[in-house]
Amino acid sequence: MTSVLPPPPADLGLEREVPLARHTYMRIGGPAAYLGVPEDLAQFERIAGWARETGLRLRVIGGGSNVCVSDEGVRDVVVSLRRACGTFAFDGTEITAGAAVMLPALARAAAERDLGGLEFAIGIPGSIGGALQTNAGIGDGRCIGDLVRAVDVWRDGARATLPASAITFEYRHTSLRGSGDLVLGATLALVPRPRVECEAEMRRLLETRKRTQPTAEPNAGSVFRNPPGDSAGRLIDAAGCKGLAEGHARVSTLHANFIVHDGQGTATEIAALMAAVQHRVLAASGVRLRPEVEWWGDGDAPEAWQ
Repeated sequence: MTSVLPPPPADLGLEREVPLARHTYMRIGGPAAYLGVPEDLAQFERIAGWARETGLRLRVIGGGSNVCVSDEGVRDVVVSLRRACGTFAFDGTEITAGAAVMLPALARAAAERDLGGLEFAIGIPGSIGGALQTNAGIGDGRCIGDLVRAVDVWRDGARATLPASAITFEYRHTSLRGSGDLVLGATLALVPRPRVECEAEMRRLLETRKRTQPTAEPNAGSVFRNPPGDSAGRLIDAAGCKGLAEGHARVSTLHANFIVHDGQGTATEIAALMAAVQHRVLAASGVRLRPEVEWWGDGDAPEAWQ
């Protein structure tokens, strides 16, 4: 990979062949051809311009909680915005947050100011940018899209601000995903709520998550989207898939919609196990499960994502 790709200008701060496994919750995946952490949006703009000039795809990695990276890695320019877009500010009941701000931190900060609405996000290990791609939420229907006033994006080489009305928010999907727009930040509208109430609800949600999800093992969160009127976890369990394994990867016995591994798993094993689960569920219930986890890789995606 390194012998056929151009060296980046030194001022961009890009590293070569950096393993992405260390940047994802799954803790698997090969290297990015280039990885950068721009100091500010000006440096990000220069990186984006260079990627465009060289014909390389530009990807933004956030918390890494909803992504599965190919074992071979990606021939892309991958950037983390944790420095350039890692702050937030309150204005009355509104909060403007950069794309790299993590949801749990934002939920806690809001509660400290007697603001509610983000309590549901306390157990979601993702960033604002990722949440706006997937309309992140929890099982009771609460999601980030309900709070959005505006989203700042990088579009066609320039910054732009989109009102919420210009974005389609659906279950675990928004029109931002696959649009080519890169999320830089967002403005959210919250509601007054006593801190003690916010914190009590967040404790309850975290206790439930700890009790029902395999938080101690490497995973990417919920693997499949819930089909209309049902739950992916229930269908996977009913198809007898709990404990099903492929190499070092296995379906969690605590929550069937989670795939975990023992620290030695590979993306190839994860993808094969996902396909096996899809086949079993389809045979048992007639439902074709669709991935919630995003695949990062060159060439055609594995069967599970097709």
